[in-house]
Amino acid sequence: MKNIVYIIFIGIVAGFSSCKSQTDIYEEYVVPNGLIYPGQALNPVAKPGDGRIEISWNRGTDPRVERARIYWNNYTDSVEFAVAADADIVSRMIEPIAENTYSFIIRTYDGEGNVSIPVEVMGAVYGNEYRDRLTNRVLKSPLYDGLDLVLSWSAADKTEAGVVLNWTDTDGESQTRTIAPSETETVLPDFDYSEPLSYRTAYLPDSMAIDVFYAPTVETTIDPVVLIPKSTWAANMLNGDMGMHTNTSYSLEHLWNGNTGDFIHSADPVNLPCTFTWDLGVQAKLSRMKMWPRPDSDDRWNRGHPRIFEIYGSLVEPDDAPLDPSAPGSWKLLGKFECVQPSGNADEVPFERASPEDEALSSAGLDFAFVPGEGVDPTATVRYIRFRSIENFNPTANPRILLAEISLWGTLVRER
Repeated sequence: MKNIVYIIFIGIVAGFSSCKSQTDIYEEYVVPNGLIYPGQALNPVAKPGDGRIEISWNRGTDPRVERARIYWNNYTDSVEFAVAADADIVSRMIEPIAENTYSFIIRTYDGEGNVSIPVEVMGAVYGNEYRDRLTNRVLKSPLYDGLDLVLSWSAADKTEAGVVLNWTDTDGESQTRTIAPSETETVLPDFDYSEPLSYRTAYLPDSMAIDVFYAPTVETTIDPVVLIPKSTWAANMLNGDMGMHTNTSYSLEHLWNGNTGDFIHSADPVNLPCTFTWDLGVQAKLSRMKMWPRPDSDDRWNRGHPRIFEIYGSLVEPDDAPLDPSAPGSWKLLGKFECVQPSGNADEVPFERASPEDEALSSAGLDFAFVPGEGVDPTATVRYIRFRSIENFNPTANPRILLAEISLWGTLVRER
């Protein structure tokens, strides 16, 4: 008999428990005195945009929710819309809306007009004020390598979405590419430097932003002239070139080691005109040159310093070809040059030493431009360079060649 009583008691408890599980889905919406609150917006999110904003939330499990209203500007503005019964996510785009930061209040409604408790979500709307503050990522050093354009970028801002590039290739075709914020070096193949490069930086003001904003477009022309890299230069002395000093500390390689404190030293004396030859290791069209004489009064603006000289170039490896611009396949005359002494002391009789102004100029390096002229074609593509000294300063002394450094600038030429 006791066992029967226990079984009945357990059954009654289980029955009450079962009834509760069937109604608990509504208990959170039922309050004393008969007031009913429909299911509120869950986990609301505000996704910013350009003059607009998207508000979304999880619908929840209350099947009675039929519509929702979103308020902002202290309830003075609002939008109401239907909520689909089978929707998991409720979403509404609000547009147009002024650029600002807002507090949005979401309330849901059932078919009987009952309203949920309010749920707040903060959100920002962006526009021209934000756009006007945007700047492009810094392009540090564009480098044309003779075929491709290599772009070096500064670090990207944390809100950057990339950089959009537009250029023209050597086939005349327009190209577009977007580089990632993580990219710090970009190669644009077959770049036509006669056409401009344009770029603009894209930004997402928020990780959930629905619109991309752009900094103003920058259009720039790429200067193809670069300092010809010296890492590939090598001596290429030919028969007929000047003799060199027996001390290898004065070898021709010192002419491009980046140190204006040391120098090359020819045989002493040399017969003028005299030449020396080297290989650039790359093909180029030369634009300008800088030359540093030996920083010593015995040679700068003196017998070791070329006064009138010529630069020749050849595309193919030379075979002691004559310095005759009219001969097919021979050396091309790229430029004729004269070193001009500020003081003119070297023209005095008897010869006078260089002035402080002369020394300052030679220490800074003497600049020369390759310009077309009669029999002169600096536009020729060359690889091998031949320096020909015709006349040195202080012609009353035995001439020699003592130069500290030479640098060349030009447009590199490569073939795919």
